[in-house]
Amino acid sequence: MSKDNIEFIESREYFESSRFSFKRVFLIARRILRQISRDKRTFGMIVIMPVVIMLIFGFALGGEITNIPILIDNEDKGYTTFVNPPGVNVTFTFGNNITTVLKNDDHVHFNSGNFLNNKKNVDDGLYYAAIYIPANFSECVYNKTHNGAQINVTIDIYIDATKPTIKATVLVALQEAMQSAFGTNTIVIHQELAFGGIDFSGLDTSIPSVIAFVISFLVLLISLLTIKREAIGGTEERLYGTPLKASERLVGYTVALTVLAIIIVSAILVISIALFGVVIQGDILLLIGMLVLFSLLHVLLAVFLSNFAKNELQAVQIAPLIALPSMALSGMLVPVSSFPVVVQIIARFIPLYYGNRIFEGIMLKGWGIIQLWPDILIITIIALVCFVLAMVTVKDKIKA
Repeated sequence: MSKDNIEFIESREYFESSRFSFKRVFLIARRILRQISRDKRTFGMIVIMPVVIMLIFGFALGGEITNIPILIDNEDKGYTTFVNPPGVNVTFTFGNNITTVLKNDDHVHFNSGNFLNNKKNVDDGLYYAAIYIPANFSECVYNKTHNGAQINVTIDIYIDATKPTIKATVLVALQEAMQSAFGTNTIVIHQELAFGGIDFSGLDTSIPSVIAFVISFLVLLISLLTIKREAIGGTEERLYGTPLKASERLVGYTVALTVLAIIIVSAILVISIALFGVVIQGDILLLIGMLVLFSLLHVLLAVFLSNFAKNELQAVQIAPLIALPSMALSGMLVPVSSFPVVVQIIARFIPLYYGNRIFEGIMLKGWGIIQLWPDILIITIIALVCFVLAMVTVKDKIKA
């Protein structure tokens, strides 16, 4: 019997009285704190976890949205006219002025190309916007701003509206570029929305990422708790004494936890569709299949990580320690392109990054397997790696 329990039993006379006793409160508090302080893993997670999470969120949310990939097709030929003063011919190249400002704007990453050909690249997710400046742009701008001509001067933009913050950042950058280029931003920006021309609401654009996060967090947490209860309750130890193979036990856990994950997925889908009326432009069956695959990945991850948690408290700590930094670095809050290159590389190893891309692609963009197969392949590979790691750790544990 531990020293804490002996002290607690020897102090039972303090519990016989019905009067409130601060000494009894102190005994209970001291016992719990001693147990936690002696469990170095739990104590370390209590200290380190909030520090790590705050550092990651502070880093992810501390900067502006930058490096948004856009494409510009500047067909402007310029306009030469006699200006008095200074009494000479002057050439105006307002289109070039706009592109020069955008090249120097950290909010966007400038690319040149053909507008019509590259609208498909916006549909494929390579760019967030394609901008077209017409051949007579400088002439029209000059006549409108200097001669007061009643003409419409437009810039065409084909833009991804699935992320409102990115859309707003691109439009603000373009307006500021016009203001800097020729002193006005009153030129009409003709917007054409990608992916069916739907102007998505904030709820529509956030639901796919919320679904991915809820699945990753809940499935991981419930799976970890379920497995640790098996160990704490003695069931797991009794199974070691049976002819049950490690692979059979692992697959049994996986099947049961996957069924629970499917129930979670079903509840999330029903609420999202029935209550919030979310947009699903793609194949609903593909969406369900990807939800199950994404859940299976986190089940296998939980089976692997459960070998490093000694109790339920540590299991509860592991889930947010993985889920919260994943939310910050997966592009759910801030585009991954805004992070430094090293952090962008780290983001590619986070399952939630691919979950966001897959669910947004199916629900908002109407993508199918042709567009999503690289992300699906990576999710599958991560799931297989977790399965192998789980098998290895289970075998080691049984041999022990």
